[in-house]
Amino acid sequence: MKFIVLYILIALTFISCNSTKKQNQIIQKKHSAAALKKDIALVKQSLEETHPGLYWYVTKPTLDFKFDSLKNAITDSLNSIQFYRMLAPLVTAVKCGHTRLVYPGITLNKIQKDSIKKAGQPALTQLNYFISSNQVYIRSKKVKGLDSLKIGDEILSINGLAIHEILAKQKSLFASDGENQTFQKEILNGSFANYYYLAYGKKDSLLLNIKRDSTIFNYTLKTVKPVSKKGEKPNKEELIEQKKLAKTKKQFERKNAYKGFDADKKPLLDFKIDSTLKSTAIVKVKDFSFEKSNFNKFFKESFREIEQKNIENVILDLRDNGGGKLMACNLLFRYLYSEKHRFTGRSDMNARTFKALKYKEQSKVSKISNIIFYPTIWLGNHIIIRKDSAGYYSKLPTDRLLKPKKYVFNGNLIAIINGHSFSATSLLSANLQSVNRGTFIGEETGGGYNKCTAGNIPYIILPESHLRLRLPLKVIPIVKQRVLEGRGVFPDVEVKMSSKDVLVKEDVILEQAKNMISN
Repeated sequence: MKFIVLYILIALTFISCNSTKKQNQIIQKKHSAAALKKDIALVKQSLEETHPGLYWYVTKPTLDFKFDSLKNAITDSLNSIQFYRMLAPLVTAVKCGHTRLVYPGITLNKIQKDSIKKAGQPALTQLNYFISSNQVYIRSKKVKGLDSLKIGDEILSINGLAIHEILAKQKSLFASDGENQTFQKEILNGSFANYYYLAYGKKDSLLLNIKRDSTIFNYTLKTVKPVSKKGEKPNKEELIEQKKLAKTKKQFERKNAYKGFDADKKPLLDFKIDSTLKSTAIVKVKDFSFEKSNFNKFFKESFREIEQKNIENVILDLRDNGGGKLMACNLLFRYLYSEKHRFTGRSDMNARTFKALKYKEQSKVSKISNIIFYPTIWLGNHIIIRKDSAGYYSKLPTDRLLKPKKYVFNGNLIAIINGHSFSATSLLSANLQSVNRGTFIGEETGGGYNKCTAGNIPYIILPESHLRLRLPLKVIPIVKQRVLEGRGVFPDVEVKMSSKDVLVKEDVILEQAKNMISN
């Protein structure tokens, strides 16, 4: 039995390695113009067949013209990244934040990864950035030795290309919902270097034109070799202390795993009673979908304490929450609104099944499972996805009147939002605003107020280039909609972070929320 298991593992590893090798060869090689035009046709067919909100923000004649123009523009062979830079802006024209073209990149083995690591850290990834309108500032430095650069320096150009042109190119690679402008800015705040490399490729050195106060100068940012961490070995007592700290940290993380942790090891779900304000709690929710999450436990604990301590004010921080599970959002809503409420409406779809899904990305296990359980899957689709005179639709668990929770909070609510409050988080904000629950502060949400396209979101693999098309299949609307389409939830009090605020690490939006309570 052991030999059989070992054989299967070796076989799967071999298949995986061959698959990875094949994938790398495909995206590196040149593809003929005729072959690429087939991929373009598949993208058009997939969007038209599956996307339930394809023409919300772009007309059919306009989109058809863009497809025809792209086909005519491709006259020579291209590799996958070159093709991506031409095709991604066309997908972006749909203006759906859940729909985008993804460049898969080359998959590296351990030896290749170690080799790249030894080569050093790429130029732009050595800095963190802050984007304000069409300006880019240095937020912080990740490596030592960049003494000529200071936090707060403004980058005017890179390799002679003006920063506003670079930002426009980056924004052409992924969409926001409708005419919203805040989502792309927030995404680039965290991924400026990645989108620069997608747009222009990686280089060992980049010439930055920098502005500091009234002085303008050039600085060459180069790939830096990793610094050796060898030093004095800690003594026995220090080693014991380090082990104790590591053990305590692991215990804390295990105990609080249901709250989640971000890249900086800060909790995704956080609750605290403010020490500077009377009777005020701050509830931070940075994600509605993560591994080991337990939203029921967190919200129940938090709002039970709010009730037990007679807390009068709650600041709900929804910034940088890209969304997640609708039921988790609805659960939080039921702790904030004291009447029965229908969180979402009818979820329209174009059909029960789609031809494009034969190109869907899935593992070998999924393929086998789909074959084995096909009758069950078919039956499930016909039960869950219904049809009436208006077309196909899916019944969501949030599409019914749900009662408020036991520890519902009825006091003063202030909700903080920004451009990365997206998808389900935007729908939560819209539901709260639609029933006049709370005062909103910050910036317009990146997700739409009335609705978005989401639900099931498969990736379609384009056969020739192996680019991935991310395709939402359902409309997720709120019930009480407004006339204005294509925009997010607007704050009652708009407060934007400036480059100065970022430099001094002052959270002016949270401070403004506190001032609204103290005054």
